[in-house]
Amino acid sequence: MGKGSKKPHTPDASLIKEAKKSNERPHTLDASFVKAVKIPATGRKTYWDTDASGFGLIVYAGGAKSFFLNYHFDGVERRYTIGAWPRWSPSAARDEAKELRKKIDRGIDPAGAKRERRTAPTVQDLIDRYITDHLPTKSQDPGRIADEKRILEEIGEKLGKHTKVADVHGGDITDMHRRITEDGRPIRANRIMTVCSKMFSMSLVPLPGENTPWRNAALGNPCKGIRRNHEEGRERFFSQSELTAITDALAKYPGVAADCARLIMLSGCRPAEAMKATWEEFDKEPGCWIKPSAHTKQRRVHRLPLNPPAVELIERLRKKRKGKWVFPGDKPGEHLAAMWHVWHFVRKETELGADARLYDLRHTFASVGAGGGLSLPIIGRLLGHTQQRTTQRYAHLADDPLREATEKIGTVIAGAGKPGAKGAKVVPLK
Repeated sequence: MGKGSKKPHTPDASLIKEAKKSNERPHTLDASFVKAVKIPATGRKTYWDTDASGFGLIVYAGGAKSFFLNYHFDGVERRYTIGAWPRWSPSAARDEAKELRKKIDRGIDPAGAKRERRTAPTVQDLIDRYITDHLPTKSQDPGRIADEKRILEEIGEKLGKHTKVADVHGGDITDMHRRITEDGRPIRANRIMTVCSKMFSMSLVPLPGENTPWRNAALGNPCKGIRRNHEEGRERFFSQSELTAITDALAKYPGVAADCARLIMLSGCRPAEAMKATWEEFDKEPGCWIKPSAHTKQRRVHRLPLNPPAVELIERLRKKRKGKWVFPGDKPGEHLAAMWHVWHFVRKETELGADARLYDLRHTFASVGAGGGLSLPIIGRLLGHTQQRTTQRYAHLADDPLREATEKIGTVIAGAGKPGAKGAKVVPLK
C-alpha cells in the first residue's frame, strides 16, 4: 500500500462523508445529469458521484462545470481538477479519476505533481540563471557581453520564454538552428547553439539548496548531437604594407583608443585585456606585463615579456597619464569601454575592407612569430593559450621558413642535373 493511503478507501463511507459536507446525496454523474443539472444563482454547488470515490462535479453560477477528484494524501485532504465539461465527458473524467486513484495508492500525489509542473523553471528562468552564474565567468569585454545577451534574448524568443525547461527537446533546438540558418545567418546559428548548449548543461545540475536539477539525466542536454553549420576559418593576417597603413591611420586618430590599439599590435593581447590594463600590472616586474586572472580568458595569471617598442609605448603613456587605468574611459574612474570607433576610422583610412577586424591584430602578431620560425608552444605562451590545439591554427605559417629553405635546396640540387651544369659554380645557400 502506498504512502498516500493511510487506510483503504471505502467508497460508501467516503461518499457519505462528502455528501454530509455538501448536504447533497451522491448522483450518477452521466451525460444527461451533467447537461441538465441546475445552475446555482450564486457561488457554486458540488455534486458527488455514486461510483468513483471522491469523484465530483462543480457547477458555477456563471454556468461553467468542472470535474474533480478529492482525496487524502499524507493525512491532508486535497483536490485535483480534472477538466471542464464539455471538453471532458463524464465517462472520460470518471476514468481519469480512477487512474489518478491508482497513482495515489502507489504513493504519487497528483495535485503535488501538478503544482510542481506549474512552478517548474522556464526557459527565461534558465536564461536568468546563465546571466547570473555563468556570464560573469567569461571575458568581460563589454561588446562580447552585450552580444551574448542578444543571443540569450533570441533563444528566449525562438524557444518561448515561458516554455518549461523540461519540455524542450532536440527537435525544438534543431528547428531553432534551422530557422536562424535559413534567415541567412549560419555562423550566428552556431554561436547561438553554443550558448544554448551551455545553458542546458547548467540545467542538469541542481542549484544550491535544491534537491533535483531542472532537467534530469534521462532528458539530458537537447543540444547534444545536433550538427552545426560548416565554418571557414576567419583568421586574417595583415601584410607588412597593411601594418604600415594601420600605424599611419592610428597616428591620425586622437585619444586613448589609438594607443590601446598600438599595444594590441605590439603584444598580441586580446582587446579586452588591453582596455582593462592597470599601471600596477606593468609595475610588478620591469619589462613584463603581469595580466591578472580576472582579465584573461583562460582565468589564469599570464606573464608576458614585452618587446622594446611595447615598453617604450608604456613608458611614454606613463608620463602623460595618471590614475589607475592605462587607457582611461570617458567616464571618470572607469577604463576604456569600446574601440569600434577607432577601428572604424582605421578601416576607412586604409581601405582594409569590412572583413578586417581589430582582433586580427592579435592573429597578425602570432603570424609574424610563426613566419619568423618561432615554435608553436612559444607562440602559444605569448598569446596566453592554455591548450596547444588553440595555437595549431598557425601551424601552416610556422612551415613557411621551412618551405622557403627546402625550395632553395631543391633549386640547387635540380640545377646540378641540367645540361651545361657541369663545372658550374655552386652558390652557397644563405
